Amino acid sequence: MTNFAEEQHGSVMWALVMIVPACGMVFFAGNVPLAGIRLTLIVSATILFAAAAMAWSGFHYLFSQTGIEIRTLGFRVRSISAADIRSYAVDRWNVIGGYGIRGLGNRRAYVWGNSGVRIKTTQGEVFLGHSRPEKIIRDLDALTNHQRREVTPGP
Repeated sequence: MTNFAEEQHGSVMWALVMIVPACGMVFFAGNVPLAGIRLTLIVSATILFAAAAMAWSGFHYLFSQTGIEIRTLGFRVRSISAADIRSYAVDRWNVIGGYGIRGLGNRRAYVWGNSGVRIKTTQGEVFLGHSRPEKIIRDLDALTNHQRREVTPGP
């Protein structure tokens, strides 16, 4: 499988937001005499450091003739077959939905910001976050030969 495009979407700001409390937890864990609390702080800090690494590295969207592969920290988290894409359009992500890998059931989001592209597939919806969603649209146009872009109604 040869990729014709790769886009990345991460957030250094969110990584730093998670690293600061994680460092505080590690500091306090070293000063707490109770083993249970120390263990809780270390486990919590480890989770925050992992989430910070994920935000820093971001999501990598690999576009090939067969579809899209979504990766983070070197691991494939999702694939979308080109044949499964029904439509797509630029959309906004609401902060209330949270960041990272979000969603339940047939709706998923891979997002660290407020903009991106919503893709409707045969299995549901996928939101790909990106600071420049027009790049994702360009890659989806190449993947689908401009056949599935949603037309936004004019005024």
